Amino acid sequence: MNRSPISSTSEKETLSLLWGCELNQERPTWTFKPQKVGKQDCVLLLSTISLGEKAKEEVNVVEILPSASPDDKKRRPLTLASLRASVLPMVVLGLEFSPPVTFQLRAGSGPVFLCGQEHYNRFWEEVEEEDDDLEEEEDDDDDDEDIDMFLEETPVKQVKRLAPQKQTSAAKTPS
Repeated sequence: MNRSPISSTSEKETLSLLWGCELNQERPTWTFKPQKVGKQDCVLLLSTISLGEKAKEEVNVVEILPSASPDDKKRRPLTLASLRASVLPMVVLGLEFSPPVTFQLRAGSGPVFLCGQEHYNRFWEEVEEEDDDLEEEEDDDDDDEDIDMFLEETPVKQVKRLAPQKQTSAAKTPS
């Protein structure tokens, strides 16, 4: 499974930070909140959920508690993984969450480790800066229009393709 981000924005407009948390009996819930503040869009890319080496031979259930909506105050948990040391000690995911998101260890004593990336998109900050730059460049656009007009008037030359040659073989005659 390929986890490299595919984006139409350039690398300088995005920032990815490693993220992880541990769920156990002492701390059964964890809420992800972005570390950076500002106009940046943030998503959590959850890649793995795994049991720690000291996990008991029991079922550990990890859930997500979605944010309560104004219409429905009750949060319904969604199961992400059911892990057991001897059967399924780790799952590989490719899930994307918008913060805030709360993870909960519903069953088992853990430790359960969640790993992923905080992904920040600085595209909106760049757009505002580019708008200012575009206003300055509008005066220089008159020269560019002449070049565009020339390119539009140039006819496209049609290229003929050669037909593939068929190989014929001699028929075998019975002797």
